[in-house]
Amino acid sequence: MVPSILAQAETLMDAGRYDDAIKTLLLARELVSREPTICNTLGSLLLHVGKPQDAIVWFETALALEPDCIQAVSGLGMAYQGSGDFGRALRCGERAIAAQPDDAVSWYRQGFVLLELGRSIEALASLDRAISLKSDYKLAFGKRAEVIESLGKVPEAMQAALRSCHMSPEDVTSWSRLGDLLQKYRDFDKAIAAYDKGLSRCPEDFSCFFNKALALDALGRFGDALVTAQRALRVEPDNREALILCGKLELKLEHPAVAHACFQTVAEMGVVRNHPAATKPAKFRALLLFSPEAGNTPYEDLIRDSCFDADVLFALRHYRNDPQDCSDQVDVVVNLVSETDFGLDVMASAIDLADSLHRPVVNHPRLMLATDRESISRRLSGVEDAVMPATTRIEAKDLRRRVRDGDMNAFPLIVRHAGKHGGDMMELAGDADTLSRFAEEAGERTLYLTDFVNYSSPDGFFRKYRFIFVGDQILPYHLAIGDGWKVHHASTRMAGIEWMRREEEAFLNEPERVFGAKGMAVLDAIRRQIGLDYFGIDCSLDSEGRVVIFEVNASMLVHLHNAGFEYKNPHVIRIKQAFERLLERRAKEYRSSVSAADTFWAKSA
Repeated sequence: MVPSILAQAETLMDAGRYDDAIKTLLLARELVSREPTICNTLGSLLLHVGKPQDAIVWFETALALEPDCIQAVSGLGMAYQGSGDFGRALRCGERAIAAQPDDAVSWYRQGFVLLELGRSIEALASLDRAISLKSDYKLAFGKRAEVIESLGKVPEAMQAALRSCHMSPEDVTSWSRLGDLLQKYRDFDKAIAAYDKGLSRCPEDFSCFFNKALALDALGRFGDALVTAQRALRVEPDNREALILCGKLELKLEHPAVAHACFQTVAEMGVVRNHPAATKPAKFRALLLFSPEAGNTPYEDLIRDSCFDADVLFALRHYRNDPQDCSDQVDVVVNLVSETDFGLDVMASAIDLADSLHRPVVNHPRLMLATDRESISRRLSGVEDAVMPATTRIEAKDLRRRVRDGDMNAFPLIVRHAGKHGGDMMELAGDADTLSRFAEEAGERTLYLTDFVNYSSPDGFFRKYRFIFVGDQILPYHLAIGDGWKVHHASTRMAGIEWMRREEEAFLNEPERVFGAKGMAVLDAIRRQIGLDYFGIDCSLDSEGRVVIFEVNASMLVHLHNAGFEYKNPHVIRIKQAFERLLERRAKEYRSSVSAADTFWAKSA
């Protein structure tokens, strides 16, 4: 009986019918569970079709029958690796290496897992050991380049990637990896050349097409990027990331209907992305509502290496999500959709979805409706000891008419395109001619006009402070010191001026000393007035110590990419930890309410 079942499964495997092979073995579950060899076969098949959690059960069954079975130990390690449990994968790898210390594959897998655990130096040693046992080990050379790059040794990583290409000139993966490395360090033209080398070897390689499209997008070659992304999509028609990229590029090329079709195809697949917790088991599961058709709270760095699992779901204009697409295990919902200038249709969909899930919602989309610049200026105009410049939303054509009619006298004014952040499409107009020219160039777009407040410090520099509000906490994020009124941290001279960096560090360590009790009270009043769970403020201080408010919204970026400003990292981590605690608290409250309800109905039954 056992040889017959195994023979049937092997025949199906040889024909590429892996799912049928799995079904055949599962139909004889009781018999299979008594044979370690077939358990290993079933585990390997489940790994092959992307079901590592199911594979774990069968490798563990094999080990219960034959504790020293190295095939089962190795398979179990790969299954743990595939499910994101790298700690257990590492322990399996150590057992495999102890049993067969001269097996290059075991050393390679151990290097892979160590890299995932952030133990790059140990990973490098494992990969070097694999290469010493197998001098032409292409996978190990490629992974070695990745490890070296993670250690910040860019020239050495580039040499390792090039060596991998020279060793395996016909291997498309080597060229793709080189392209990825070049792209990461913004050498986009050379990255494109590397991807083209890979495509000359394998004309239908998805990774080369997809990543080449990303490089073309970064160069602003949106049309070429779209053509390339569409070629990637023809290779993998159901690939979520390719569909999303095509949608983003269609938006940039001002084809919103086509973009929406791409995004809806992804939305209909259910959960868009999964972000597993850094350690297992996860403390809770969060569902993130995100829209590619509107501005969002940047979330990738905020949730990286967190204690919770996170799923991402798309909210789209005129699209109703099926709440059944969401896991029953979701404990808390986080709304990321934050832009209301052109996203009211999206916000309506997000509100509908958030209400339908019957879970606690952080930053409920309904609360976002009054966070556009004009609404914020009205809401905060009465805050004591604050300066809130008046902001008016206006269509460009109406502004042109008002300028022609001589109805604009209060200069200077800041004029910007609605929906833009980071200083893009924004100018200080000191007279009617400048304002008229900006309005003409804006065509039919919507603009904001804001009264200008000269917030320069006595030393002539302009200081812009950013705080992040998390629950009832007010946490400093950065201080940008600039030579002109339009200040953004990345464009200042702070990287080369030590006193500026020292001042920022001092602010981060003791913001109360800079803002004083009065300034911190103003910030707390703003927190209470806005009412969001998570948002940010860009502000300054005038000569009287009043808080000058520039911007308040939930769209502000928090990240850990602070080369040269490493003193910022503890404060970013503090924000991340506060965000985690906020979500965990809401998740626990939900679980407690469910448990209480279950107890009530049990007693009532």
